[in-house]
Amino acid sequence: MCPCVLKATYTVQSCCPPSYTEDFMLRHLRSNMRIPWMDKVTNKDILERTGLPSMEDLLIRQNLQWTGYLMRMSSDRLPKQILYSQLSFGHRKRGHPRLRFKDTMKRNLKT
Repeated sequence: MCPCVLKATYTVQSCCPPSYTEDFMLRHLRSNMRIPWMDKVTNKDILERTGLPSMEDLLIRQNLQWTGYLMRMSSDRLPKQILYSQLSFGHRKRGHPRLRFKDTMKRNLKT
């Protein structure tokens, strides 16, 4: 199971690959619908039966809602300053930078 907590501010791939969250969601949907794994029902069929979108679509939707909330915030609020990287202090780890929330929002808005 993925150790992360799904929140609106997380990027889709920030703490674990989307396949982990998708598997977690489908495993619990199967148990709630009482479908044993031996029935060999596809994941797509389970999502169609429940009428739910995929986990990645849910996370992208939450990210877009959170961004809209940030845009309406006043400029002196800390979350908005972090989004626009206007903080002048702090440090970062060495190596490849982590995927930023801002970068994923740009990618999601293009699609």
